[in-house]
Amino acid sequence: MKLDRLFIYIVCFVTWVSLAQEKDTTLVALEKKLQIATTDSLKIEALLNLGVYQLRRDFNKVESYTNEILDVFEKENLRYDINLQRAEVFQQLGILNRKRSKYSKALKHYLDAKKIFLAYEDSLNLSSNYHNIGNVYKYQEEYRKSIHVFKKAIAINEKLGIPKKIGDNYNALGSSYRRINKVDSAAYYYEKAHQKYKEAGYQEGVYRVISNEAQILNRQNNYSEALSLQLQYLEFVEKKGIKEAIATAHYNLAQTYNYLEQFTKAIYHVDQSIIIAKKEKIGRRLAVSYKRKSLSYFKMKQFEEALEYYRKYAKANDSVFNIQKAKEIREIELQYEFEQQKLKDSIQFVEEKKRISTEAENQELKKKWYFTLFLITLILTTGIMYYGVQYFRKVRKQNQLRQTKLTSQIEELHTEVSLKKEEVTDLMKETLVHLRTKEKLANDLSKLSDQEEGISLKSIIAELKADKLEDAKLILLKKNIETLNYEFLRNLKIKHPSLTKTDIEICSFIKLGLSRKEISNLRKTSLDAIKSTRYRLKSKLNLTSKDSLDKYIRSL
Repeated sequence: MKLDRLFIYIVCFVTWVSLAQEKDTTLVALEKKLQIATTDSLKIEALLNLGVYQLRRDFNKVESYTNEILDVFEKENLRYDINLQRAEVFQQLGILNRKRSKYSKALKHYLDAKKIFLAYEDSLNLSSNYHNIGNVYKYQEEYRKSIHVFKKAIAINEKLGIPKKIGDNYNALGSSYRRINKVDSAAYYYEKAHQKYKEAGYQEGVYRVISNEAQILNRQNNYSEALSLQLQYLEFVEKKGIKEAIATAHYNLAQTYNYLEQFTKAIYHVDQSIIIAKKEKIGRRLAVSYKRKSLSYFKMKQFEEALEYYRKYAKANDSVFNIQKAKEIREIELQYEFEQQKLKDSIQFVEEKKRISTEAENQELKKKWYFTLFLITLILTTGIMYYGVQYFRKVRKQNQLRQTKLTSQIEELHTEVSLKKEEVTDLMKETLVHLRTKEKLANDLSKLSDQEEGISLKSIIAELKADKLEDAKLILLKKNIETLNYEFLRNLKIKHPSLTKTDIEICSFIKLGLSRKEISNLRKTSLDAIKSTRYRLKSKLNLTSKDSLDKYIRSL
């Protein structure tokens, strides 16, 4: 047994060392954004993104990031509205406190954030806020409340159409149903979460669902299959370095090994969960891990050790739920205030009922007049509807004829455009030949000036004549470019009305993918002149030196 435990420790140590050597490219990219942030706003955004990334990896760093943000908020010269960023900080602090089992603090932060999100009508963050509040209720074992709040989050995210966030909601909803022993409902929502995570391409979410599905398999006594899924999940989260998830994976594996009566392995995994829970200050996870370790020793009939860890569980659990008691007292106060308001509303309701009763007696006297008016209105409405239907049929018939005519015209225009495209393609090919011919003429004239043999003056004259013919085709090419790029030119003129005719022509050639040399040849001007025009164009289009002129024009 000792040898087995030693072997497991060695394997895990080697795995940890190999994983530690992997470069976390996402973290590097986020830290780089922080380093290059030039304003307070950008710095806060970078710190918020780092916080989101580290929430499942390193809680201590999240705390450090939020403290940095709060320091920035203390500045007196901030010249922008920080409320939404402040709400996101509240959101992160809520998650951090919830993961450390400080549920009353977490709920306070969430509610502070909620006020701001509601004021700014920020649906995206509001859906996350509901999801987080649902998690507080779930960990407080108020599963009915958590289900209600998760469904609120789902309603918002379905309108927004964000598969990953919907997947998170379904996954949490399934866990709430699982904890009230509605296994079929839990399996149903896990499956929906799986589908949404796959749709979003969110691999971590898929593995979360796998871990939760393993819990259902354990309830069905299918321990071997559950163990396989849990080992897959542990391998994934260790590779990603998601500390909280690693603790959860070890904790769940300990449970399965207990079911399989492999108690040595169970104790090893629960010890790993305890190590992470202590380091990251995850109070709830630490408490239940002590309890699970106590159970392992109890099943091994090592009652002294079982009692020791049960005492540790009781102490850790008590520290978590002392905070909960304060929250429960506040909930009773809120319930009392609600009942008082309800009573006040009921008094107003009685008074309103009396007023309505008095009005009802007066209304009874007017019933006959209302009935007569109703009959007249009904007759008039029927007549209007009849003539309206006739008119609608007539208009619909006219619209159908007009639509048929328009469809025919559109098909003709499509055919014309296709022919124009072919014509432009041919002209482009011929124009490129024309450019090459010009280059050859220049070389030939150069050779002629050096009195080289093999160059015929007649051949040069023939090529010049061909060159005049190509100029005529060039005019036709420009005309066709304006026809086919009507939508592009229209957008360009709307967005940049100050452009000259030359500017627009240069933009059209860039849109076609011509190089600077080709454009200079087409316009019969120098390459330096084209470069100067392009530099002036970037200024007119409000582009920076780092922006690509070609990429911007082709995006229009």
